[in-house]
Amino acid sequence: MSSLIEAIGNHTIGVVESVDAKKIDVLVDPSAPHATAINTGTPAGFPRINGYLLVPNESGATVGVITAVRVKRLPYPKRKGMRDFGLIDLPFPARLVTLTPLATLTSCVQNETGDIAFEVRRGVDIFPSVGDPVLLPTVTQLEALVEGERGGIAGRIRIGVCPTASGAPIHVNPDKLFGRHLAVLGNTGAGKSCTVAGLVRWSLEAAQRQHKDGKPNGRFIILDPNGEYARAFEDFEPRVYQVDGNNVSTSALKVPAWLWNGEEWSAFTGAAPGVQRPILLESIRRLRTGNGQPDKLETLVRGRVSRYRTALSLNIQNGDHLYYGRRDSLAQLLLNIAKDFEPLIPEEEIELKNKLQQVITCSVELETSTRTYRDSNGTQRHDPFSEDDLEKVQKALDAVAQQVGLADEDFSYGEDLPIPFAVRELPGFVEALAAEATDRDISQFVDSLNLRIRGLFAAGPLASITDPDSSHSSSSIPLEEWLKNYVGADKAENGPLAILDLSLVPSEAIHVVVSVLARMVFEAVQRHRKLTGYELPTILVLDEAHTFVHKRLSSEMNPAAGQTCCRTFERIAREGRKFGLGLVLASQRPSEISPTILSQCNTFLLHRIVNDRDQELVKSLVPDGLRDLLRELPSLPSRRAILLGWGAPAPLLAEMRELPEAQRPHSPDPMFWDVWTGKKDCTVKWKKVAEAWSSTPQSAEDDSSKNGLLP
Repeated sequence: MSSLIEAIGNHTIGVVESVDAKKIDVLVDPSAPHATAINTGTPAGFPRINGYLLVPNESGATVGVITAVRVKRLPYPKRKGMRDFGLIDLPFPARLVTLTPLATLTSCVQNETGDIAFEVRRGVDIFPSVGDPVLLPTVTQLEALVEGERGGIAGRIRIGVCPTASGAPIHVNPDKLFGRHLAVLGNTGAGKSCTVAGLVRWSLEAAQRQHKDGKPNGRFIILDPNGEYARAFEDFEPRVYQVDGNNVSTSALKVPAWLWNGEEWSAFTGAAPGVQRPILLESIRRLRTGNGQPDKLETLVRGRVSRYRTALSLNIQNGDHLYYGRRDSLAQLLLNIAKDFEPLIPEEEIELKNKLQQVITCSVELETSTRTYRDSNGTQRHDPFSEDDLEKVQKALDAVAQQVGLADEDFSYGEDLPIPFAVRELPGFVEALAAEATDRDISQFVDSLNLRIRGLFAAGPLASITDPDSSHSSSSIPLEEWLKNYVGADKAENGPLAILDLSLVPSEAIHVVVSVLARMVFEAVQRHRKLTGYELPTILVLDEAHTFVHKRLSSEMNPAAGQTCCRTFERIAREGRKFGLGLVLASQRPSEISPTILSQCNTFLLHRIVNDRDQELVKSLVPDGLRDLLRELPSLPSRRAILLGWGAPAPLLAEMRELPEAQRPHSPDPMFWDVWTGKKDCTVKWKKVAEAWSSTPQSAEDDSSKNGLLP
């Protein structure tokens, strides 16, 4: 492309010496500058690690990033036009540069001023050949490399500058940055939290400037396990929810237990799959349906009627009433019906009493009338049963079922629907349903299950979060209001940012609470798209991600609550993009994050990473030819990060914009020396801590009122 060649023809600094699919070796011309090149009046540093060079070709120019610079002893070069033939060849220190090919730079249509505009696209169209000239990019071309797409910076977010591209500003496309998930990784103190806070702030500020009303219609939901982010966004008036929040600036965190689905209930209670889980889920289904808790007698009758109707029907379908050897098992079933219903005959309820007696009579008479003889083992043998006689028993069971309301239960809600129910009634309902089982004693299993359920009601932070009395309270929060508060109202009327402070959530429930929050956000945007036909762009930020999506949590050997939480985020990582839900992960231990989730992140911001395992994991996320770019991860200073992936046209060394102190997350380094030497006052107030720690929600509310924290 002649226009491109003409624009950069004066920037040649060497030639291609060798080429393969992963790297390009460049022999630098002896006359090329050693430190700073002044090309067209603009100083440019050369050659530097992570800097850029261009190799022109017919499609534009191949962009390469410098991954190595070294000196090689070569014979002294023969210069054109010079009579050097009589000189003795001595070793000459020639400079060699290794490039990793990244992208293709092309020239665009000239603008009105006659200047040439450039743009870069991913991938290499044409690899260079040996002897091709290698060029130093101009400032305009460097800006194009950093900027990426054509169209200027409209609709972009400025996140920092690129030190290796003459300080060119870095603008990213929010659709690419958040739409395909982002991972911000780095050691503690490397600037990870400030980067996350900055990305959220800069996105909202850019949208605020572009929106005609100055109110961005955004939805950022930050899951904050350390309580760091609330102070960083005070000027945006975020919706802050925390365990002990009930003052002017914060609200009480509410994740009502009726929002939990069956898997989350089973995970929290540790319900065993054999006995406890079926009873628990059936209890939740009936409570959601609104059938109410039956008394013990009615529950026993309903359970046995349901079981024997099914067993009798299966026996008839299998022909057990006709064949020798199988008729005896059917006869035993009839005796069991009479034996199990006889103790349940009530004295007061005459109608139910008569119908139960009818079942017993039909069963006993039918078994007795078909007896023939006893064999040598004493086993009673029977003649074939008439289907008409068996139908009489079935009709008698149907009449009892009608009497106790079993026939009306064909319609019921599933255990996963977010329908409010009286959570405090759940233990009693579990006990009543467990009483249906007559073949073995399961009381010990039910007792341990109910013990964990009643833990939701114990005074303390967990009870205030799960809000077990919500279905009876006049202040019960409807599902629609909960979604408005935690996901966001229409046109972000209540603000574009929700911060969920999880710092005081009890450890035994933290995984379930986070799982419920993430699942509800995901299912909300999923159903919104299905009902409206368009996405509701939402971004879910998870700080300290390794705590909630640890790769070992997917193992069956780990607690069920952790498994549920990890599976929820794995589903969001796989499917969230389709429904407009973006995921931002921040972690100091990338090697501990679920591979499923990390593999779905298309953009990475990598701060300083020292641990060998974490470095290897990060290097496995990029092609082999780009791994050399990550060698300086252990030595990156604070605020510097490597941006790579879908959100950047090429891997970039970024120096993130600096946030003022008031806009940074509250995670300062502890000042040990100043405290030790008395320069900073540090008064210990254990009494205040103990009172707040051990107080019930009611007493804490009283204390807050006395201190003027509540209106």
